[in-house]
Amino acid sequence: MPAITLSYCPTLQASDAALEAAQETWQRTYLGMSEIGRPCERALWYNFRWARPVRFDALTLKRFADGHAGEAVIVGRLKATPGLEVHDLDTSGEQFGFLDHANHFGGHMDGVILGLVQAPKTWHVLEVKISEKWNELDKVRAKVGEKHALREWNPVYYAQGVLYMHYAQLTRHYLVCGSPGARRWTAVRTDADPAHAAWLTAKAERIIFADTPPQRIGGPDHFNCRMCDHAGVCHEGKPARRSCRTCLHVTPSRGGGWRCEHPDFPHELSLDDQKAGCPAHRFNPGLVPGEQIDAGPHGVTYRMADTTEWTDHGQEIAL
Repeated sequence: MPAITLSYCPTLQASDAALEAAQETWQRTYLGMSEIGRPCERALWYNFRWARPVRFDALTLKRFADGHAGEAVIVGRLKATPGLEVHDLDTSGEQFGFLDHANHFGGHMDGVILGLVQAPKTWHVLEVKISEKWNELDKVRAKVGEKHALREWNPVYYAQGVLYMHYAQLTRHYLVCGSPGARRWTAVRTDADPAHAAWLTAKAERIIFADTPPQRIGGPDHFNCRMCDHAGVCHEGKPARRSCRTCLHVTPSRGGGWRCEHPDFPHELSLDDQKAGCPAHRFNPGLVPGEQIDAGPHGVTYRMADTTEWTDHGQEIAL
């Protein structure tokens, strides 16, 4: 029998490739409460406008799946603990969800919990996370105290928790963080922060109804920019994805939904419409790395950074 010299398993490699190929590349339909705590408003605007398809490698996709499985295990353990009352679904059997700003801003919390040994009579928002850095939460708690630990450890999770308390009208948040596989865990409680919740909801409104991308957080070498899915569009002049959300004719409505204001056929857009776009699509000028110098029924012309001219005729661009 010939010796096996491969340094990898081709079967598992094929499985990883299939996992990557099957992933959904459209972002959620709303700006998420789980991401609003991120520092770059421009990146959040790009997400909300579907500026680029977001793809993950197989390792990241498996990490997501591991996280979902671990969260379910932890919720099950809490439910099985005498003295704890845990609800991870609302009265209609759905996950607890919140929507604001005409349904353009939304989030889903893991549940609510009553009966904590530390505060047995107070309902808490329940949030569960799986993280390889779970034990760092204990170190932060020892440094700044439990009630400040979440904000210090992960500002994005803190913002999410603050908003869930705000919309659920609760004053306490209980975050359980487990290791991958949920073998180990820790937890912290956090108090409501109405001022920060108000600031976050205003931030969301500002991003949602902005006609053009907000300011960059920094240059291409900025830490957040180097790690960003949208760096190509933002800093390198790469084309955005053509969909209704990147079109200059389309805006999110303050009454809900998205509306095309093309002068020849203004109309409300379904979700399928938004994804498909149409031949009349012209990029939002904020997504074009050039100066607009002309516009007419057949296209919009820009002078690009290299002084060449480019006219957006609406043709498809392969991404």
